[in-house]
Parts: sequence; C-alpha cells; structure tokens
Amino acid sequence: MIKVVLRLKSCAQFTHLIFKRTETHEPLYLVALLLGVPAALTSLLVPHGSSIIVAGIVTFLTFWGTLGASVIAYRLSPWHPLAKYPGPLACKASKLWLAFIALRGKQHTYYAKLHDQYGDVVRIGKSPRALSIGRTRARHRALIYRAIGPNELSIRDVAAIAPMMGPHGLPKGPFWDGRVPEAQTVKPLLALRDKTEHTRRRRPWTRAFSTAALKGYEHFITIRSVQLVEALENQPNGEVDFAQWLSFFSYDLINDLAWVTFEILLQPLGLKCTSCSRFGGGSEMIRDGDIKGMWHLMEASQRISTFMSHVPWLGALFFRFPNVVKNLKAFRENCQNCAIARKNHGSPHKDIFHHLVRRGHAFSSLEEKTNCLMHMYIVQIDEDGVSDTPPTMAEIVSDGGLAIIAGSDTISNVVTNLFYFLISNPTAYKRLQAEIDELGDQVTDYAKQAPLPYLNAAINESLRLFPPVLSGSQRHTDINTAIGPYYVPAGTSTFVPSFSLQRNPRYFSPLPNTFLPERWLPYPLQAELEPELFSDHENVVLNTNAFVPFSVGPSNCVGKNLAWMEMRMVVCLLIQAFEVRFAEGYDTTRWYEDMMDYFVIVKGELPVVLTPRKHK
Repeated sequence: MIKVVLRLKSCAQFTHLIFKRTETHEPLYLVALLLGVPAALTSLLVPHGSSIIVAGIVTFLTFWGTLGASVIAYRLSPWHPLAKYPGPLACKASKLWLAFIALRGKQHTYYAKLHDQYGDVVRIGKSPRALSIGRTRARHRALIYRAIGPNELSIRDVAAIAPMMGPHGLPKGPFWDGRVPEAQTVKPLLALRDKTEHTRRRRPWTRAFSTAALKGYEHFITIRSVQLVEALENQPNGEVDFAQWLSFFSYDLINDLAWVTFEILLQPLGLKCTSCSRFGGGSEMIRDGDIKGMWHLMEASQRISTFMSHVPWLGALFFRFPNVVKNLKAFRENCQNCAIARKNHGSPHKDIFHHLVRRGHAFSSLEEKTNCLMHMYIVQIDEDGVSDTPPTMAEIVSDGGLAIIAGSDTISNVVTNLFYFLISNPTAYKRLQAEIDELGDQVTDYAKQAPLPYLNAAINESLRLFPPVLSGSQRHTDINTAIGPYYVPAGTSTFVPSFSLQRNPRYFSPLPNTFLPERWLPYPLQAELEPELFSDHENVVLNTNAFVPFSVGPSNCVGKNLAWMEMRMVVCLLIQAFEVRFAEGYDTTRWYEDMMDYFVIVKGELPVVLTPRKHK
C-alpha cells in the first residue's frame, strides 16, 4: 500500500515537471494530465481491497494534493529564481490570489499597500508562460525559462521605467494573452507582444494622430463639447450624475472620430442624412442616453478580461464557454461591426480609420447618393495610399474595440476625477475658473487653450493621482537582464504600478496624495500662490520622469495629443458655463471606494448640482 501511495506521489511530481516545461492550455492535455493520469492510477489501489469508488477518491485526492503541494513548495522555496525578492505568501504561491484581487477592482490600492510594506520591488505572483520564440535555438532557451518560472515583479522605482518601457525596452508580457482567445491569430494592437509586428501595426495609428490629422478632428470635439453643455443646461433642477454624462460625451466623441457619420457633419446645419444609418459610429448617448447599454457592456467586459489577464490558462478555457465571456464578446462584436461598416462604406471625412483602411465609399444606388447632402465632400479613402503593406481586414476589425475603449474611458475618467478634485478644492476651482474666463468668446479656440498654465497643471494633477491605467503595463524578459539596479532572471514579467509610483513622496512632494495643481507651475508662481508649501523650494520635488500616465516609449498612448485636446475643450466649456458643487448629502469618500481598476477605470456616480453662470 505504501509503495502504491509513493507511486501516486511520484506521478504527481512528474506531472508538475511537465507543467513547468509546457504550461499547456489545451483542454485535451489538461484532461489527460489532471484526470486521465489519476484515473489510470486508480487501478493500483483496487487490488488492496478498496472498492473502485473509494480507490478513485483516494487516488484523485492524493494525486491532486501532492501536485498542489509540489507546486507551492517550489514557489516558496529558496531555490526559486525570485526567492530573494519579498512579497506576500499568497502571491508567491499562486497568481489566482491576485486574479481575485483584480476581480474586486482593487489592484491599484493592493499594490500600493504591498510596496508600503515590502519596499520598491515586490514579488506579486507567478506569470504563466514565457515568451514563445520562433527559432529552434531560442525555442530551446524558452523551454528552459518555463522550467524555472516564469514569475512576476512589481517595481515602484523610476529607474525601472526606461529599461522596461523605453526605446530599447522589453516586449509586453503574458498579461495580454489572457485577453484574447488563443485561436484568434490576429491580435489587437494593444495585445501585440512581438516588437517588430507592433511597430508595423502602429504606423498607421501614428499617422491617424499626427498634427495634420488632429487639426481635422477639432470640429468634432467642439460639436460634442457644445452639445454636452446644452444638454446639461436642459436638465431639471441642474442635478445630474456628472460621471455618467462625461461618459456619454467621451463615448459619442470617440465614435465620431473613429468612424465618422455624415450625421455629425450635418448637425450644425440642422440637416439629416437619409443614409447615415448605413455607416459606423452614430452613437448618441448625450441625446438618448445609453439605451443600448454599450457603456455598461464595455465596463463589464473589462472585468472578466482583467481576471483572465492574470491567469491566461483560465482565460483560454473561459473563451470556450460563451456564457462566461458573453459581455466581452458582445462588446467586441459591436465594435467589429462598426469597423466593418466603416471599411465597407467609407466616410465623408478623414477620421481615425481613414488612416487604417483602403476603400472608397460605395453607394448602393444613385438615389442614395442623391439623398446624401454631403456626397460631394466624400474623400476617397485609398486611404492616402502611404502604406506599402496596408492593414488587413482582420487587423482593422481587431482594433475596433481598442479605439473605443482607449478613446472613451481615458477622457471620461480624467475629466470626472478633475471635477471631483476641483469641487473638493474651492481655491483651485476659482483659480482655474478665473483663467478660463479670460478667454471670453475665444473659449473654443484650441490655440488659446493649449498654453493655459493652470488648466494644464490641473489636468496633469488629475492624471498624476489617477492615471488612466492605474496598475501599469506588464513587460517580460526572456533573458537575464538588469532593470535599473535590479537583477531580473530570464522568464520574469515586470511592471511599474502607475498609481503607486505617481504618489511616491520621493518623486512628488509635498503632499503626494493631495490634489495640488500648483506643483506643476514654475517656482516663482507656485510660491506666490501657496507660500506655505512652496516657499522652501529645496524641499519641493517634481520628478517628471516618474509621471507616466500615458506610458512611455514605443508602446505609449498614441492618442495622447488628441486626449489633451478633448480634455482642454470640455473642461473649458463646462467651467465657463456652470458653477458645479456636490449634490446635497453626497459622501465624498464614496468616490474612492467606488473606483475600480479593471485595467480601465470603472467609476461610481458623481452627483452634482449645476448652476448656469450669468456671465460666461
């Protein structure tokens, strides 16, 4: 009997070695290793007087128990490659712990607590699977890395930013694998781990956000910003959920910019295009509300995506069960349909997708062409023909969701956070209001908005306290390397937690956790406005290298300049149009409690009262 038990345990430990080397996600292999092996071993116990049921229970429990104990013992042992780095036992034992933290939406605060407890480098989990490399020799090395890891470190140190994310930094890590089905051969730009492929795919996106392209988007930003102000002016009693309305604004706007409709161009003329329903875009949340539930769908889809990012092997299984990822699939299908419609039917304007696709607009009939009042302005979307290898249809479709999530979530969250901080800090509110009021009738002039010092300082401070991606972006090394002063063994994933980094007193002082736009102003002015805080300039710290709200390097946010245009415009118009205060009885601590980190930020309600200003 003892020999049989020893054989069971030996088989379990051998299975552990197999998993270390292969990290297989294939259901057939998982079933064979986790069910088939112990089922076959059950026959060893039957001759010892056990019934088949008892033998099966004992075998499975012994096998799984030994396998689990072997895995955990290795990860906690001093022979583990990351044994010298501190961290909680739960994180060292299994990435499932962090996956469930992520499911609760509190990754950012959890990482901050870990760094406060353990220091600048924290071992926070075991990342599944090293980077796969195509060449035979490199493939052999990758298998070795799988055998010793791979693993994950959180590094709260500005010295790690350039080696990880700079021009010669590391490729993205396996965090991104869990967000995309393994069977999906064409990944969205955000999930590309191959640096060469990422560079190729990013080129048209760079053109889409060039200075010339941004000039063409100004019209749409102004229209939607004015529409938002007018809609808010018509709300009874002026009491609204500001977070919801700013989400409506950003979602409508990115749909306009990603796949322009004729309707948005005709709005200022009071005209309607009879064929507009055939095109992509067309979101009208400001006018109609979220009647299709798209914003809710987008946020819900990111919750399960974040969980799967931490445990890609579970993500691979989840994608095989439609009900588990139904919100994610529904949102992606909607974005893909819009991208396909935009590809097939063209656009009356050089929108973002103008730089991604090649096809002229095709009317289904002469009547439709006659009905559309804007047909004489249609640009042939060749689309400029500047790419030697234009994006494929699969690439265009895969990037549909990326455009919507990146373009809507960032703007709504930064601006909503900014207003939360401004209402909580009346002095800062009045300073910004006075600066914007000086623009007068030129408030919609982008050239006048851009140099406003306090406006830029306030937005920067909102970005610092709550960066768009609170937990940063994962990178991975397949060779032994140095990240700043830290030795990182092959097969290790790393990331810099933005939320924690940008509140570190070594980089931002005084009051790193306080909304203080003055820290971004030049020394004489900041000392004049806040003499108690900034008169002793030697104790003021503003390390802009630690300010990475849009990331840095080749994988930084390509739409950063567009985001700044949108934020400046909508903030200027809202500040000029309204006096904003919290609704009666609102508990301001709820804002922090309700904020969830699902890679994107899911925010709670922000009830405010808007009072139109008499002198705008």
